[in-house]
Amino acid sequence: MSKKVKKRLTVLGIILAAAALLVLLANVLPGSGDSRTVAGEESEFVDATYQSYLSEHGFDGTFAQGECVFDLKNYTGTENLTAEIVGESLKIGETGDVTVPVSVAETGFYNIEITYLNIEGTTATPERGMLIDGEQPFDGLSQISFYRQWKNSADGTIVNKRGSEVRPSAVEVFSQQTFYLADSQRRTLTPYAIYFEAGEHTITFTESKEPLQIDSIALKKAPEYMTYEEYLTEGISEYDGENIVCQAERAEGGTVDIIKTSPTIGTTSDYSSMYTVPTHTYKVMLNTIGGTTWVNPGDAIEWTVNVPSEGYYQLAFRARQNTNRGVMSFRRLRINGEVPFKEAEEIGFSFSGGFQNYVLSLGDEPMLLHLNEGENTISLEIVLGDFAYALSTIEDSVIVLNDMYRRILQITGTVPDRYIDYELDTKIEDFEETMTEQYEKLMSVVDNVVAITGEKGERTVTIEKAALQLKRFAEEPDRVKLEISDFKSNVSSLGTWMLNIAEMPLEVDSFTLSAPKAVLKSAEPNMLLGAWNEFKRFMATFLTNTSQIASNTDSTDDAIMVWIASGRDQAQIIQNLIDDSYIPNSGKSVKFQLTPAGVLLPATLAGTGPDVSLAMAQASIVDFAVRNAVTDLTVFDDFEEQAAKFKTSAIEAVTYNGGIYGLPETQSFSMLFYRKDILDSLGLEVPQTWDEVREMISVLHTNQYDFYIPTTGLFSTLVIQNGGDMYSGEGSDYGIQSGLSSEEAMVAFKELTEFFTAYKLPVSADFSNRFRVGEIPIGIADYTTFNQLEIFAPEIKGLWSFAPLPGVKDAETGEINNTAVSGSVHTAILSKSQKQDDSWEFVKWWLDEETQVNYANTLEAVMGSGARYATANPEVLRRLPWSTSQARLLLEQFDKTKGIPDVPGYYMTSRMVDFSFKNVVTEGQNAREALYLNIKDINDELTKKRKEFHLNYIEEEGVGNE
Repeated sequence: MSKKVKKRLTVLGIILAAAALLVLLANVLPGSGDSRTVAGEESEFVDATYQSYLSEHGFDGTFAQGECVFDLKNYTGTENLTAEIVGESLKIGETGDVTVPVSVAETGFYNIEITYLNIEGTTATPERGMLIDGEQPFDGLSQISFYRQWKNSADGTIVNKRGSEVRPSAVEVFSQQTFYLADSQRRTLTPYAIYFEAGEHTITFTESKEPLQIDSIALKKAPEYMTYEEYLTEGISEYDGENIVCQAERAEGGTVDIIKTSPTIGTTSDYSSMYTVPTHTYKVMLNTIGGTTWVNPGDAIEWTVNVPSEGYYQLAFRARQNTNRGVMSFRRLRINGEVPFKEAEEIGFSFSGGFQNYVLSLGDEPMLLHLNEGENTISLEIVLGDFAYALSTIEDSVIVLNDMYRRILQITGTVPDRYIDYELDTKIEDFEETMTEQYEKLMSVVDNVVAITGEKGERTVTIEKAALQLKRFAEEPDRVKLEISDFKSNVSSLGTWMLNIAEMPLEVDSFTLSAPKAVLKSAEPNMLLGAWNEFKRFMATFLTNTSQIASNTDSTDDAIMVWIASGRDQAQIIQNLIDDSYIPNSGKSVKFQLTPAGVLLPATLAGTGPDVSLAMAQASIVDFAVRNAVTDLTVFDDFEEQAAKFKTSAIEAVTYNGGIYGLPETQSFSMLFYRKDILDSLGLEVPQTWDEVREMISVLHTNQYDFYIPTTGLFSTLVIQNGGDMYSGEGSDYGIQSGLSSEEAMVAFKELTEFFTAYKLPVSADFSNRFRVGEIPIGIADYTTFNQLEIFAPEIKGLWSFAPLPGVKDAETGEINNTAVSGSVHTAILSKSQKQDDSWEFVKWWLDEETQVNYANTLEAVMGSGARYATANPEVLRRLPWSTSQARLLLEQFDKTKGIPDVPGYYMTSRMVDFSFKNVVTEGQNAREALYLNIKDINDELTKKRKEFHLNYIEEEGVGNE
């Protein structure tokens, strides 16, 4: 044996010996993650508008006796209402307002009990606003949520494929539910007390989103919760058996079933602890539930458990809250559908870097819970708990400070002159009082947060910074002009603070039902066991390929190869759909791979590319088509049937030389976003034409506001609206020359540049942020901006909306052309594929309405509403979680979209238009002259590329053909 081999064996022996010693010590030393208690305490916070309503009607805690039932059969509604009586229930659609009457026998305060059944719709939670006798008495009635119920897959199981578990699709469960009307944001937990005088009254559910079946509505007093001390007097014996460990994410151990209120509450994988069950060194195990997917107030998880005998049980959750430092995540506990006692209304789970055993406790004593023999349900619902006051106060302050910021801008502009005394304290009547009042409010929130968390830190520094600035402004108003940008930044930071504080994450691995003060297994392994686990995971990286979406060992030689360049989450969802739907129904095999975007073209040219490529940009489709690398889909007999599912604009975008080379997956277009509150304060209407936009800009500028236009990004839309086209030529000659020399294009370019020269609109701006603070209350952006604003601008929720684009009005007919040029992403079949028919069948399955709806809903469930799918299929869009009014506006603009093919040499058009724009806006060149001088370069490049690909072209002496 050589010395080198002996040396290697010696090193290997040392490693094995060290590993053995590590395991030995690991099993001897104690674990970490000792049990923590979770104190229950009821919040006293009441929303200001609701408190005013109670005070106005003299509420002293006394309720009327008896019960009054609404007459659902005698409903009335607006003209666009879709509703019907089904048995004793009222079934209402997405459109219109519905009003139901009630006869009240006794004057007084009542709670409102609603029993409902969700019916099939999208994945969104059905919502309605409520009016009492035609009026909304307080803000809390503007949004009522009727939560759906979901399971992870039809039978609740998590599927293991090729050794790794895959995230199951959420399946809706339809069952009748009853609740008492209360704050949907879970800031106030007590049901609303509504005042009714004796006589005839009505309530109205206003249009929002999703269909709904109302089974009954009654005025009655909600039951009061007993105290924990009273709860223990039931005379039930304490459970004294073995610990019952219930898995939180799957029906194993003592867990029989799991129901959740949102499909976005997902199962997750934890590799950090070997005590998380089930566990594996490198394979994917979906072993926890919740985390950052379980954060929104009102969302709940309900576990059905089986216990051997009736008795009082101790309940401990193995969980962690490691994403929101300085914040406790609050939950409301229900046992068998009811809150067992008052102290269970708000249970706080403190921040922890690792898993902990959270024993539900009051002080040092565990809370005992009465469970019946057999099946019981245990539910945790997100509530804001002690943070309700802080969040609501900051929310009110942000509204006031945003208004103050806009009033200041109307005097100083966005860039104040430091040498001018703007006299803000005299020109803004309540300037000093407002600044002082808001300073005191913000400091009260700091005290509140410190009282909850026990420390000052990152959750208080943002508030203190803003508060101290307000104090300086109150004492020295002239400082505002020096700190106006910081003021805006601080207000935006408070908005972000609201977003963060309202999120209540909690990741649960399991929970244990046990005898009181039973010994629980350590939540975390000791240091050496943890080190051993990390060592095994490290060694596994040399032996496994963790970047592969799925193993192909079970694929046959005739399997089609499908590639996608996207995120891993998207790819995994598609793989699951292929495994669960396409392969079983078609009997065909698929090799699905996640690849970098730049690999496709060289692989195709080298003959090693896929059969089908997903998520190809329309420009890439044309690049491939001119090289004969993708298949003309019109060769398939049923192509017209498939293409009819989409808008012509999406098909136009991938038409080249008489062929159509892709079918669209996604399609996006611009919408007009606007702040309703600011436009109303200025007496402005949403503009429908560009002439109205110009009139509006003058009013906006007078009040120190702006209008946002995405510079050259709007140019092609203006060309189309004016009756022009970006290129000349027809059929296979489309793109033979630029169309920008036409009068329509020249007019469009002049109109565009005048917005930035004559009307001084900002050439560059962060539209989302400036829209959020109100500096730019109206502007044009891709409609997917909606998702960003909905998530990251909670302080302006309900204050903004979108509308179709302004357009060009025909002087003769009066019709408005508000066409929007759209962009699209497509699926294509590679021309070198030897499996053309099988590939076409896969494309049809992938772009089928049901497949796309499943993909879109799963994508949003996994990644949140910010990942809402920009589908190219109008029927799929109707089934996504848009509200009725939002979907109506989107489809209105969708019908007026135009696709512009990216012809050979297309890139020179955007480049030269950008040069022309800069020549006009920054150098003052004449618009027509600037555009005209750059058209020659466009035509030269178009001719060059058409020669290269043997297409007709135009030379000075006429038409040529190579």
